[in-house]
Amino acid sequence: MPGIVFALAVAIAGSFLADHLSVLVARLSGIDPSDKNAHHLVSGISLSVIGGLFVRNVFGVADAMRPGISWILKTGLRIGIVLLGFKLALGTTGDISGKALPVVVACIATALVVVTFFNNRLRLPPRLGALVAVGTSICGVTAIVATGPAIDADENETSYAVACITIFGLLALFTYPWLAWRFFHSDPLLAGIFLGTSIHDTSQVAGAGMIYQEAFNEPLALQAATVTKLIRNMSMAILIPLVAARFGRPEESRVGSFSLKRVKDAIPGFVLAFLVAIAIRSLGDALFSAGAPAAWWNGWLEAANWISKWALAGALAGIGLNTDILKLKGLGVKPLLVGLVAASVVGLVSFASLTLMYAR
Repeated sequence: MPGIVFALAVAIAGSFLADHLSVLVARLSGIDPSDKNAHHLVSGISLSVIGGLFVRNVFGVADAMRPGISWILKTGLRIGIVLLGFKLALGTTGDISGKALPVVVACIATALVVVTFFNNRLRLPPRLGALVAVGTSICGVTAIVATGPAIDADENETSYAVACITIFGLLALFTYPWLAWRFFHSDPLLAGIFLGTSIHDTSQVAGAGMIYQEAFNEPLALQAATVTKLIRNMSMAILIPLVAARFGRPEESRVGSFSLKRVKDAIPGFVLAFLVAIAIRSLGDALFSAGAPAAWWNGWLEAANWISKWALAGALAGIGLNTDILKLKGLGVKPLLVGLVAASVVGLVSFASLTLMYAR
């Protein structure tokens, strides 16, 4: 409980500070502070992450708070994403998925090929390259943790891959929302797909989508980013057995021998729960369209939206509180170079695919 409360306190403080800084920036820029858009000039999510980083790396985090921070970063994030499903109907989800799927496939394929090539050229351990590739192309730290035991990666390889994902994912969290606006400001759906395909970890995608939503008042971007990212997550069921077949131990060198339990564990349960939430939203809209049931239903949707907002905000604060910058200093130049190339190429492929296929 102490860690959960502290992470939420950091998130609330970030939102409070952002609101007041936004008003100050509005006044300095000649914008009417009473305009509702003036309260979104500074992102509360960004300040929550930065505040968490500051607290962790300047003052440290008490041992009693670590379990709660870990809980909100993992379970709290999943609760927020599942409840976000109640903002989506099946028709909207189908439109997002139809446009996102080919971009997801292009980004995954490119990341696997490019990372393997550069990893070999720099003569780094093949398993390290495999972990960076799956972390960049699929779903960040979760994919790395799921893949590591399957390919017999040692602790240093796993730690290096996680550090790469953390560094470049945090950079993308703060910069890609503005790139998405620059590239696709006329279409929040494409902006969200760009965020969902080009940023690594699920929490980082959620944060970038929330920053975009706050800054430009476009909730569709957050919804599209979330759906796109969950499509990437589901691809673990296919890709992790293939990576295990390529880099695993001899007794696990065949896809068919890869443990079904590992495949099951590689598919987060919250992805299925998110889909159930979408189905319930669609059914509820059809059943409770008028009268007292409609009022009850709309009240539930508002409550789910409120809980989702603060669960995600607390999880994003948890990212900062859980990141020890000193541990990233010993990473070395070559793994960082592979991570930089991977992140850059995936972002370029996402932008190029969306531009060629959908941008007008």
